[in-house]
Amino acid sequence: MNLLARVDTLMTKNLITINQKASVKQAKMKLDGHGIHHLLVVNDFKKLVGMVSYLDFAKVYERHTEGLEVSAIMTKPLVKLERTDTVRTAANLFLLNRFHALPVEDDGDLVGILTTFDLVKLIDREEIKLTDYV
Repeated sequence: MNLLARVDTLMTKNLITINQKASVKQAKMKLDGHGIHHLLVVNDFKKLVGMVSYLDFAKVYERHTEGLEVSAIMTKPLVKLERTDTVRTAANLFLLNRFHALPVEDDGDLVGILTTFDLVKLIDREEIKLTDYV
C-alpha cells in the first residue's frame, strides 16, 4: 500500500450530508436509506459543523429523541484531513484516536470523507497480504 498516496485518491467524494437543524429521526432515515455509518453535518452555509454516526444513536437510544435536532447528538469538534494529507497520516489518526471516519476538506471546504472501509478497499484492490505486515 502506498502510504504516501494522498487521501483524495481514495476518499468518498459523493457526500451525503444533513443540516444541523434536521431532526434526529431524519438523520437516522438518511443513514439507513443510504446504508452508511457516518453522516456529515453542515450548517446553512454548507460548512462542516459535526458528524453523526451509529454510535451517536446508541448513546441516545434510551432518551426521548422526538423533536431533537441533529446538533444535539453530533460529534464535535472534529479532527479533519486536508485532501493533500497522506494515507499514512489518515491511518495514524484512525489508530491513535480509534476513529472510523474523517472528513476531508480543501481550504475549509468539505470535499470528502475517508473511512476505515476505504482503507480496507485499498488493501483489497492492491491485493496486499496482511501477513506481510504481521
